[in-house]
Amino acid sequence: MTVTVDEIVQKPYVQLLAMLGESNLPPGGLATVHDLALHLHLRPGVKALHAGCNAGFLSRELARRTGASLLGIDISPDMAEAANLRAKQEGLDHLVRYEQQDTRELPYADGEFDVVLSGGAMAFVRDHRRAVDEQIRVTKTFGLLGDVQFYYRKQPPQELLDRVSEVIEVPVPQYSREYWLDLYDTPQLQPYWRTDADAAWRTDEEVEAYSRAMVERCAQGWSEAAREALFERFQHIFGSFNENMKYLGYTTYVYRKVDAGSEPALFL
Repeated sequence: MTVTVDEIVQKPYVQLLAMLGESNLPPGGLATVHDLALHLHLRPGVKALHAGCNAGFLSRELARRTGASLLGIDISPDMAEAANLRAKQEGLDHLVRYEQQDTRELPYADGEFDVVLSGGAMAFVRDHRRAVDEQIRVTKTFGLLGDVQFYYRKQPPQELLDRVSEVIEVPVPQYSREYWLDLYDTPQLQPYWRTDADAAWRTDEEVEAYSRAMVERCAQGWSEAAREALFERFQHIFGSFNENMKYLGYTTYVYRKVDAGSEPALFL
């Protein structure tokens, strides 16, 4: 693959990640993968939908660990294509596949999935109510919905918010922990499991080392100018994200779907 300096500098963030096959881990990283695999009771025979799959790391890792069948969807066709390629490369395409779809308008039948999950992508979806209602609709009765979402524990400087917005090319979503809990407060869902944690952040030296390692992984055979341009862009992207992490917490949660009007429960 021949890449120019201009392409590296000008390519939108999402397209750059798709081109390079760089995976986005969910908030909490591998600990969240473990928690969702455990508390969503994923196992062979379970059919799950991964909404907002990005490059597909979470669904691939869940399929690898549990043997469940997962369908990942993303609004970006580039991400869906990159995710399918990674699934094939990792020998997981018999368990997981990806499509370009809008989580606010799912083309699937009512109750088609045992489990619906996401990994932090909902923050970037417009009209959360519509998206959650669609996810509830395609989950079977007594099935499970799971997600993990960042929230701001304290207010970051505006300069930092502007810098992160410039990286991701949309305004930084600023939601509270209570916002996400209220979003899923509906008669069709019962709280099943939840945990909270502070986001982890790294030193500047660790960010630099990671950026160098990503260049070595992604840019073999590139010109020295292109490699240096990619390093500088990685430094800007991951450095901005890392600084933002100092202000964030995250909540991981699982809900149980019931029929509206079903027997109420007092002590859940």
